[in-house]
Amino acid sequence: MNTFKISHFVVVILMVLAIAITLSEPLTVEANHRDRYGRLIASTRGRKGGNRSSAAMTCDKSPRVCRLKGSSGRACCRKRCVDLRTNKLNCGRCGKRCQYSEICCNGYCVNPMFDKRHCGGCFKKCNKGRSCAYGMCSYA
Repeated sequence: MNTFKISHFVVVILMVLAIAITLSEPLTVEANHRDRYGRLIASTRGRKGGNRSSAAMTCDKSPRVCRLKGSSGRACCRKRCVDLRTNKLNCGRCGKRCQYSEICCNGYCVNPMFDKRHCGGCFKKCNKGRSCAYGMCSYA
């Protein structure tokens, strides 16, 4: 029974130390961006020698932040700068989500696997009379 109390005490001390170390580390700023197909590109800034920012750039207090050079988009949706022309979670307007198989092309949700005007990607048109199947024009 005495061994159990000692091991329990050691576990509690380790947990307290882990929490203290976690809270004492400098905060890092995470910038999540999406590429033109809506896929997440994450980058972390902070710590040693990286790009530091005094605070996370959010657009909740000043939507004009989204118009700055290097911003991931010109619109402010849920405190994040987004490009309404390419963002799958905010396609054409804030909160409009494309379905799993769709991508956002110029503010419209399209299925690149079967759409003749966006076959395999945005604005990749199939020739006249050709169909789009599995993201390829005139498949099979």
